[in-house]
Amino acid sequence: MNTGLLFSSFPFITGENVNLARMTDLDLPALWEIMGDEENYRYAPTAALASPQQCALRLRQAEAMFRDRVAIVLGIYPKGSGNRLCGVFEIYNIDPQIQSATLRFTLSRQYTGRSLATGALRACTDYLMATVGAHRLQAYVLPTNYRGILVLERCGFVKEGTIREGFCWPDKGIVDLSLYSLLPTDLHIGQDRAGAHVF
Repeated sequence: MNTGLLFSSFPFITGENVNLARMTDLDLPALWEIMGDEENYRYAPTAALASPQQCALRLRQAEAMFRDRVAIVLGIYPKGSGNRLCGVFEIYNIDPQIQSATLRFTLSRQYTGRSLATGALRACTDYLMATVGAHRLQAYVLPTNYRGILVLERCGFVKEGTIREGFCWPDKGIVDLSLYSLLPTDLHIGQDRAGAHVF
């Protein structure tokens, strides 16, 4: 797994219907629409943000995590939308020894039902496996998050099981989480999909 490449610069990943790219201050109003909406955080570890000012802080934290080679936080932008932010995609828990990473994504409610989360996940998994050399990608999801589970399964992720009362989420307390993973043997990169392009 080439973590040097992963953290050389914020990746710009283009998929079939979305682009994933570094967020800027120009995205703050749209970021507030996402992160300030409690409905968007029903299935997230934390609550929605309380004020627009906190979005700017989150953006600075994302920059710091990238500099520290801890995580990559990218914006999800639908193609043909005038570059308007519609979601956030996170790559974290990056383990070079196992060659693995954990993924999480949040989509604005007004953009659901357009296969944008699926497009973002496919583009990112293609990039991480085919370009960076990741061997294992995984995601934790609440068993009641049916939309999130559907996106994972559409993209070839396999359910490994449910960890019962095994996590304490700051805003939800003790929760069950289902673990989904993707290995190269689960998916033939480039054979059945258009793949992602990275610049």
